[in-house]
Amino acid sequence: MNKRAPSLYKPTELNPLLQIFLCSIVITRVTNASAKNGDVTMLSLNFCQDAILGRLHDLTASYTARSLTSLPTFDRYLAASLLQKAIRRDEFELAWQASSFLLENFPDYFWRRVPIIALEDIGLGDLDVTMMAIMVGTNAELRVRLGGCTTVANAIIHAMAAATKDRSSDDLYDVVSRCHILRESRIALFEAAETEEMPRHSPPVGGVLHTANLMSVRAGFVGDLPSAGINKKVWADAINRAASDGTQERLIETSLLGLQKTGSILAPMLFAAGECDREIGPATDDIFLDSPPRTVLPIWVLGQHTRVGLEGFRKYVGMSQKIRDFLVEFADGSVSRPRVVGALIFRMDCGQLRHRRASLAASGLKTYATSLGWGIPDLAVPQALSIIREEFDLVNECRSQALTEYFK
Repeated sequence: MNKRAPSLYKPTELNPLLQIFLCSIVITRVTNASAKNGDVTMLSLNFCQDAILGRLHDLTASYTARSLTSLPTFDRYLAASLLQKAIRRDEFELAWQASSFLLENFPDYFWRRVPIIALEDIGLGDLDVTMMAIMVGTNAELRVRLGGCTTVANAIIHAMAAATKDRSSDDLYDVVSRCHILRESRIALFEAAETEEMPRHSPPVGGVLHTANLMSVRAGFVGDLPSAGINKKVWADAINRAASDGTQERLIETSLLGLQKTGSILAPMLFAAGECDREIGPATDDIFLDSPPRTVLPIWVLGQHTRVGLEGFRKYVGMSQKIRDFLVEFADGSVSRPRVVGALIFRMDCGQLRHRRASLAASGLKTYATSLGWGIPDLAVPQALSIIREEFDLVNECRSQALTEYFK
């Protein structure tokens, strides 16, 4: 096995919580020799996780079970949207309202969402909190031992909302999966058989896009990349083969743990982003656009993945001559017009973060992802964003109307 940099965490006596946790998981590691044959070496011990479980124990011990907060009746997807976007903006009370509704009505769904939110919105910003979220979100027995569901939910949602955040894994997936140039590059890599014996560098040569592309080809994805249902074994192989002597142990472990427990493509994307971006800078807040006061829920909750958000965007398309003319000229029909608008608004409003990790590489990924059109040509994106910024009050008015109608 490749020699790795020493772990930041020292081996300690196995605590009872770790013993419980390890009963339910197996972490995949691939040796250089076995990688050629696809053989997988399974290791059942990770000392980074031991240290993080100790932190989890201390964290949950400082919280008590909190009463669930009553909410207006709404569907789980609207509650999930409120949860994720409130975490992004460090709005704990709103996040707890959403958590309360989901814990009371859809508890399994709530715990499935916690690790995905961490992989998508926290990631490299705080790998410890990301690993904590994966652990508690995927192990019911561990939650019991840590004090019960409401105590653990209170603690982890607090930690996630306050954490330094980073969306590099999701932005990277967006770029790699949607950019036709990178798709052609994957095909060329595959045809040239250049993935087998490439030397390892720390950080990797070629940057994050090349690393993610190379990992994708090694995992068997030459064309389109799926977001879920991926083969965990081949992606674990790709992660291990991309690791170098300078790779952080906790980055490898968090990525492999996320892959093993969630099966999300965001886990290997987290590894690729972290392997190529080791910049540490102060956290900063994104710019937040104005939203109307005195609505039942904040307007920024209403994105393209909620019925109410799509209804608001449908109203906006109906009321704005400028956006209608734009869509007539540029929309290719691959997605609905409200979803085209929703994808554009996400980058301006719904996807904004408090405590965003300052990194030139992460900023570059965000800019690249923002420039990609969904249902419109990439070159038309700046014009569309300009129209929506100019008419953002109208966008919010339409979303407010949709929200009012929903709660009638």
